[in-house]
Amino acid sequence: MDEDERREWRKKIWDVIDKYPNVQEELDPEEKRRKMEKLLAEYPLVVEEEDPDWPEDADGRGFGLDQFFNKISIKNVKKNDDDDEDYDSDKEIVWQDDDYIRPIKDVSHVTLAEWEEMVFKDISPLIILVHNRYKRPKANELCRDELERAVNIIWNCRLPSPRCVAIDAVVDCDLVSALKVSNFPELIFTKSGKILYREKAIRPADELSKIMAYFYYGAAKPPFFNVMENIDEAVPSAPISNES
Repeated sequence: MDEDERREWRKKIWDVIDKYPNVQEELDPEEKRRKMEKLLAEYPLVVEEEDPDWPEDADGRGFGLDQFFNKISIKNVKKNDDDDEDYDSDKEIVWQDDDYIRPIKDVSHVTLAEWEEMVFKDISPLIILVHNRYKRPKANELCRDELERAVNIIWNCRLPSPRCVAIDAVVDCDLVSALKVSNFPELIFTKSGKILYREKAIRPADELSKIMAYFYYGAAKPPFFNVMENIDEAVPSAPISNES
């Protein structure tokens, strides 16, 4: 599924859930058995192990859970032996479907048309996170986490946050070279096709949000900017073709 289809399915799932907020458990065993048989007949959950039509990436249900939810994580919770009676394994699964609007959008194999649209046609603020999956992975992950938190700070202030995209140097090496980034991670603050500031250090979310406020919302200059280099640099037209 593409992103639009996933969003549509998630909406349908939550629409159904919202229609029945208080579902009563069926206590009568005969009635429960009858309903279960009806459900199994209409929605078979068991097939032969060697069924040729069984999808390879299915999660044991005939479909993949990642078709509907963007992120499913498992809690690593240590349980005590005394808690066996009250233990609920379902609590280990964390359903995270809260990213209809993702703070950072991953882009890869960027075409020239996509780059022109992203940087030059849309003149709203844009922050580019340039990272490398193999070089300083912990630093790259920390930088991304702090950027996401900074965006949430802006959201909580009821301000329209800047767009944020993440580019992997391993995938889009020509584009990263055109952006003149060689050390990772690096945050590039841009607006209207101009580079306003390059952040090479990993700053906490609070400081990043103040940088956003300074460049994009007319806030005062952050006190930690004792010396700030004035950048008057155009975002490069990337050396990439219109082919994906």
